[in-house]
Amino acid sequence: MKAFRFIAENCDLCRKCEEACAQVCGSSKKQSGAYVPHIRVMQSPEGPFMRLCKHCEDAPCVDACIGESLQRGPNGLIIQDEDRCIGCFMCNMVCPHGAMKTIMSQEKAFKCTLMCGKEEKPTCVFACDRGALFFDDLRAQNNEKRRAKLRGYPKK
Repeated sequence: MKAFRFIAENCDLCRKCEEACAQVCGSSKKQSGAYVPHIRVMQSPEGPFMRLCKHCEDAPCVDACIGESLQRGPNGLIIQDEDRCIGCFMCNMVCPHGAMKTIMSQEKAFKCTLMCGKEEKPTCVFACDRGALFFDDLRAQNNEKRRAKLRGYPKK
């Protein structure tokens, strides 16, 4: 399964990814006229970080969704039927990543579904020209993390 990879050192908080998301992916923007991207780049004392749906294996938002707006798709991603959202915001309360976006004027919650943009990458990844945001195979990401960790151990 593919997933986002965010390299904080390369991010300068230009917000091009957010703008692209709001323009192309955000049905919430089309209906409300508000700038509400489904992803968010935020600043912490440690540096920039990205707040977006991680498509958890055991997704609490799916279990909490009363209107069954959030469901696991055939490819393993958490997909959303925005029309089925009843605005209870239970998903927002249980999401461990703070990925749900609440739009009070519409009384709905929205999230990144990875369904917008070109076939190989979401729009936000194309918009990032700083090399901070990637969309690639999760297995490859984990293997690289393991290799990097092993390089830190002394050889016998």
